[in-house]
Amino acid sequence: MRATERARTEQSRTEQGRADRGRADRAAATTDAPRPTGTDRSSLGPAEEALLEALRSRLLLGRADGALDEGADVELLADRMVAALPTSKHEADALIGPFYDTPTLAAWRGVTRQALSKATAKRDLIGLKIGDGSLVFPSFQFGVTGSPLPHLRHVLALVDPDRIDPWGSALWLNTEADEFGGTTAAQALRDGREEQVLAAARRAAHAWAADA
Repeated sequence: MRATERARTEQSRTEQGRADRGRADRAAATTDAPRPTGTDRSSLGPAEEALLEALRSRLLLGRADGALDEGADVELLADRMVAALPTSKHEADALIGPFYDTPTLAAWRGVTRQALSKATAKRDLIGLKIGDGSLVFPSFQFGVTGSPLPHLRHVLALVDPDRIDPWGSALWLNTEADEFGGTTAAQALRDGREEQVLAAARRAAHAWAADA
């Protein structure tokens, strides 16, 4: 990413981030709320209907065989499934998102907020600061079971050693590129191609340094 592109990323984050103020607090306030006993909506949207159909197809294929019995707490299971959805909205959703906020991610992974903070500080997770000072976490860095990207800290140490452009790093990881066979660096890491990604990260860092 060239210096001008980095500047645009930072400018967009600053200007658009103001719209996000208060979102994390609202999410935190609702995370511990009692389970709803009803609904204020009469119908689901197309994406929600598609999600239900995808879940139904997996159940019919036997993907949950043995996981449910007559004594299963299906309400609790439903809560956990909903907790796995990245619900924090941001203008960068199309490029880097969707995102988890801290309370949602902590609930899904079953960890404390402090654990997420430590993992972010160690660069085992990408946490991006928004306008109100809270962090959002791009969902692309998590596998279907919540496992983070392998070797992430080593890649980030190459592409952004001074920690000045985490948004740019996230964009680089989530951008499809020919050098990864038309997929992303993040997917290449999850596929076990860490050496390929590390080599690409070195090349990118050298190119950005030359443009600076």
